[in-house]
Amino acid sequence: MAIDSRKLDAVFTETIRKANKGAISAIIFNEDSILYEAYDGWIDKKNRRKPADDSLYMIGSNTKVMTTLGLMRLWEDGKLDPQDDIRRYIPEFSVKSRMGDYPFTIEDFLMHRTGLVCDMYRYMTDGQYTYRDIVDGLHESWRTSLPTQMFSYSNLGYTLLGIVIERASGMAYADFLQKYLFEPLGMEVYFASEQDLPENVRDRIAQSHDSKGIRQMDPLGCCIPAGAHTYTTITGLMKMAQLILNRGKAGKKRLYRKSTIDWMEQLPVRDELDAELAVIGHCLFHHKDLSDYKTGPFHGHGGATCYHFSLYDYLPKEKTGIIIFSSFDGAHPLITKLERALLNEYLRQSGFEKKDTQKRKAVKAGIAGYVGRYDTVFGPLAFALSDQGKLVLRSGEVIMKTETFEDGWISCILPRPLKTVPEGLRVLGNVYLKQAVYFGHPVLIMDNNGTKTVIGCRYTEPCITENWLNALGTYKPHEGLKKEFFDGMDLQLKDGELILTLKIIGEKLKYYLHVLSDEEAIVKGYGRNCRQTVTLRKEKGHYVLECDGVKARR
Repeated sequence: MAIDSRKLDAVFTETIRKANKGAISAIIFNEDSILYEAYDGWIDKKNRRKPADDSLYMIGSNTKVMTTLGLMRLWEDGKLDPQDDIRRYIPEFSVKSRMGDYPFTIEDFLMHRTGLVCDMYRYMTDGQYTYRDIVDGLHESWRTSLPTQMFSYSNLGYTLLGIVIERASGMAYADFLQKYLFEPLGMEVYFASEQDLPENVRDRIAQSHDSKGIRQMDPLGCCIPAGAHTYTTITGLMKMAQLILNRGKAGKKRLYRKSTIDWMEQLPVRDELDAELAVIGHCLFHHKDLSDYKTGPFHGHGGATCYHFSLYDYLPKEKTGIIIFSSFDGAHPLITKLERALLNEYLRQSGFEKKDTQKRKAVKAGIAGYVGRYDTVFGPLAFALSDQGKLVLRSGEVIMKTETFEDGWISCILPRPLKTVPEGLRVLGNVYLKQAVYFGHPVLIMDNNGTKTVIGCRYTEPCITENWLNALGTYKPHEGLKKEFFDGMDLQLKDGELILTLKIIGEKLKYYLHVLSDEEAIVKGYGRNCRQTVTLRKEKGHYVLECDGVKARR
């Protein structure tokens, strides 16, 4: 069936309208060709250069799929096994643990289930470090959970997998992928910062812009390029996606066994709730709901730097995929909205049947069973009964009415005007929440358009010692990072909670702490950045805080 590109163009234009602050490129493809492509904005505003199929964007964590394919090549060659402990290849690797010594398998790293911390910003933003420094730096970090029992996204985990590729192959990471993946596929890939890209490609670079469309330079880097400064074209990433769609074949040449690609798409989890909540299998995301039409499950990945956001998703049964690149800060919600709009129009034209849209049935009985408090990615959330006996959700001074449903889910009704609700909480107006027990932990689950994830665990009263109370205040960078990367920390007590705020790379990361001793606290909650250790020391009469691999002094 022929695709009406004019209708897709109309969807593309209507969705982004004037929201594009840099450049956007989008393609829909099948196993051997491009079905639709669209480009908008400028990759270079000063010289009026528009995006095209050979424009170079940073793809961030989409690089992790490249890393996984490198590991799969070594697995097929008998040089490693997914069940290997990475200490077989990196014997000097170690982290501290309060829960005993357990393996760190390659498979657990692929699935972000090792309990390794996510980031150490000192190594990501300062070009003086090598991967050996990252391994040494991790010696002072703490494991956050038992293996397999908490999905916690870790960029550092894939940095270590890049080192495994080097140790198992005897080649540099970039050289290995160039020889065994990029050259056979005809991909153009550069592991470099924008300023370090070859002179002959500079007119094809999608320059970085902030949310106002002002030209910027992306500060993120990586010693082993398992993310951040990886540049490729949208058609280049498509070739890798087509390799997976074709079950390991590139044209007529087989690069991987079919069973290897099948294994990459597996989601090996142990119980029914975990299967419902698991987000990432062997590197690939498992999306259950990216469109309004009846299809098989989507797989794929995404990638974000400070100013670039990209996504790639595909339907293995239907052998169709979509890739969207952008080059400006804050593009994430726009690009995910564009993905759904384009997919809906494409699937409609292709004759797919629309999903049944049955609404959840609201109930009023049994709401007392929902009452409880949780430590979440949004901070402490509390379900309580109002004076009128209605269930409300409280976060600090914000009180939201709720609606409960017979399947156990809860929706939140944001108060008006919305400006009274912190931006981070506004997502709660578009999702459903539910209590559950996960690996023995009482947790809070979020359903966002059919994708379910754990966002928090049962609330724990914060333990705070006098030493931490004495340490409250503003902290300035102590070593290493420039002010444009790291502007220090604030340690404050609010509503009985000890809160650490990191001001890093233009963002404010807010962590709620549970004190273990005068020198150690852990971040409350469940998932990314949660349960990691924050340390407090005194050096030369000054309090020094360390978190996420950076230090600040009061």
